[in-house]
Amino acid sequence: TAVFDKTGTLTIGQPSMRRVVSDDGVPPARLLALAAAVEQGSGHLLARVIVRAATAQHEMLPMATDLVETAGSGVQGNVETMVVAVGSAGYVLAQMPALAARVRALEAHADGLRAYIGTSEGAVGRIEFEDELRADLGAFFTALNALGIADSQLLSGDKQENVARVAEAVGITTFAGDLSPEDKVTRVRALEASGHRVLMVGDGTNDAPALSAATVGVALAGHGGGVVAEAADIVLLIDDPSRVAEAVRIGRRSLRIARQSIGVGLGLSLIGMAIAAAGLLTPIAGALAQEAIDVAVILNALRASFDDRGPTLPA
Repeated sequence: TAVFDKTGTLTIGQPSMRRVVSDDGVPPARLLALAAAVEQGSGHLLARVIVRAATAQHEMLPMATDLVETAGSGVQGNVETMVVAVGSAGYVLAQMPALAARVRALEAHADGLRAYIGTSEGAVGRIEFEDELRADLGAFFTALNALGIADSQLLSGDKQENVARVAEAVGITTFAGDLSPEDKVTRVRALEASGHRVLMVGDGTNDAPALSAATVGVALAGHGGGVVAEAADIVLLIDDPSRVAEAVRIGRRSLRIARQSIGVGLGLSLIGMAIAAAGLLTPIAGALAQEAIDVAVILNALRASFDDRGPTLPA
């Protein structure tokens, strides 16, 4: 079973800010600056988008202190004389329950990728983003099917309807949204407990726990950085999830060659030992035969560095 994150994995992972919506007359540029102030210390992809958009409008951003980030949910800190929370609607509601009615009102009239901002002084807003699917995903899933990985699932922290839209576009029938990082881990472990070997593909810091829990974790290193790379078993240095199919193919071929080399090497050595035990092989001839077997096995193992198109590993 292949499990995918959505944002930055199946989408291009470089969303741009579309607009900021304020429900109480606070200028959108002011809300954006407050959000960017607390997001400056976050490694989340959308945090970088917010900061980039704010710095394009403001020469200087406010300073934030006492920052507390909840991976996959949001971040909170003190800015000027107020507390500012930025993240999912559920996160802002949990931090500032007094704003519940207004946050839910903003949430009811929105779709697509977005984040919410709330302040202890009563300001509430919605930050909307734009993202798009990566190209050639159809060919990628066809390649996975050809490798025997026909069961694909989409697990995301984004809103359920957004996840459903992406899943339908790429042909995935099993999907879930509004998931925390812990929810993803729970689902991955449930798949493994039911007998599945799980290939998890993700890119963000909030994917690291699920990547670590999966049978094989694949990280797109272009976004998540060191934490994600440390949690994964495979790191794609090129920001292209379609290379996952190639990684699976190379891995299987390498294992096949390794097992072949072990089997042939041990088999020839046992034959040589039997001949020597029968007195038909002198010690010197036996030593030379063992060296020939070793060289043959090494040469066979070197085939793992090549495929039909040439070298797959550095010389």
